[in-house]
Amino acid sequence: MVNPIRLVGFFLTVLLLLSGVADAQMIFLGRKALGKVRQLTAEVKGSQQPGYDAATVLLEARADKVYSTAVNVMEANKDWTITRKDDKSRSLEFSDGKRTAGVQVSSLDEQLSQLLIVSSVTSGKTDATSLVLNGVLRVCKEMGVHCQLADE
Repeated sequence: MVNPIRLVGFFLTVLLLLSGVADAQMIFLGRKALGKVRQLTAEVKGSQQPGYDAATVLLEARADKVYSTAVNVMEANKDWTITRKDDKSRSLEFSDGKRTAGVQVSSLDEQLSQLLIVSSVTSGKTDATSLVLNGVLRVCKEMGVHCQLADE
């Protein structure tokens, strides 16, 4: 007859070992996503409603450092004015008088952050180069981190 305590111990050991494998797989997948910039754009053609342009990237850096770098990049840009800045939530909004955009930096782990930049797009006014994509790449460059557009 099987001892119930040994059976429970066996199942707990197997469960513990499997959870370690799952954590390792998640870390591996996360490492593959570092520096890969994802962009999402929607323009509502033939409508007065604005569309959007968004770009996001995972960076292996503290969120406070990513946020301060983003603020420094915006403050150095003479074409854009910071209209709202919230250091506690690590978010800021800026405008050039025609377009507005926002930045949000989220801490995912002690050394892992997500940078998100979103801008409105007026119908028929899409630029050849994306403001948000260039913004993400500029923050990456200032931090000395290699970032590139993700393959779909």
